[in-house]
Amino acid sequence: MNKENIALPVSTTKTKVVRRKKKNLLTPWLFLLPSIVVLGTFLVIPIVEAFHWSLLDYKIIAGTGEFVGLANFKEIFTDTSFWLALWNTILFLIIVLPLNIFLPMILAVLVNQAIKGVSTFRILYYLPVVTPMVVAALMWKMLYSQSGPISSIFVSLGLFDNPTNLLVQSSTALVAVSAITVWKGLGYYMIIYLAGLQSISKDVYESAEIDGANAFQKFWRITVPMLTPSVTLVSVMTIIAGMKVFEEIALTTGGGPAGATTTLVMYIYNKFMSLDVSIASAAGVVLLLLAIGASLLQMKLTSSREEDLRA
Repeated sequence: MNKENIALPVSTTKTKVVRRKKKNLLTPWLFLLPSIVVLGTFLVIPIVEAFHWSLLDYKIIAGTGEFVGLANFKEIFTDTSFWLALWNTILFLIIVLPLNIFLPMILAVLVNQAIKGVSTFRILYYLPVVTPMVVAALMWKMLYSQSGPISSIFVSLGLFDNPTNLLVQSSTALVAVSAITVWKGLGYYMIIYLAGLQSISKDVYESAEIDGANAFQKFWRITVPMLTPSVTLVSVMTIIAGMKVFEEIALTTGGGPAGATTTLVMYIYNKFMSLDVSIASAAGVVLLLLAIGASLLQMKLTSSREEDLRA
């Protein structure tokens, strides 16, 4: 009798513990459920469909497609327009990536100073981020125009003999569009670096100052290494954004002149507009794989420095 009375509460307690554990495991998933539904609907399903369509000769009007295997991939790899778009995308990243890494870092260091009115500069630097791309593109088109101030400055510096619209010259169009991208994201990446700077202890700088380090030495020997996690984040975000750049180009050059600013996403867009859905899907799959590979490579290159920093 006594044994039964003792065993019953123990069994009940175990049941309650099990139920509590199950509830604790279920609760996080309930909070994640809305995000899972949104990502599954607008990310996972489209990616799966793109893989599916890339293996078909899909006719969008008829809504049917014949299985052709890797024929679409063979076609884009023999298309000179695809390789031009890929080369333009790589050039775009070569221009944008170092600027997005170092310019926002320098701005973050400047606005991290305890001086009067620094909040105003933070707001001003962040304004391009919240400026609609349509407005930004129209503004930069006026600045780049033949009668615009940028052309006049280049003529006065002797870089051009005559006023020139930078967006209509094959040699300058991609650089001009890259400048718009850098300007647009400058404040956003500055905030990321600013958060990293504020996590660095002031004692480190004080110790370096006692040892006789000047401002540049403190920046290069302390600030830059301590911001390695932020550099990794900014680099990966820039690579992903650069691989899928579209709005700036569509609103300013449309991929011209003579394909000088046609990137991979513009190539995919043009194929979709000409109803080559399967070719566009195959190019989209290639773009996805390239973005993943480039991001993993960048993370690998900076991971060793992060490990040294943690040690």
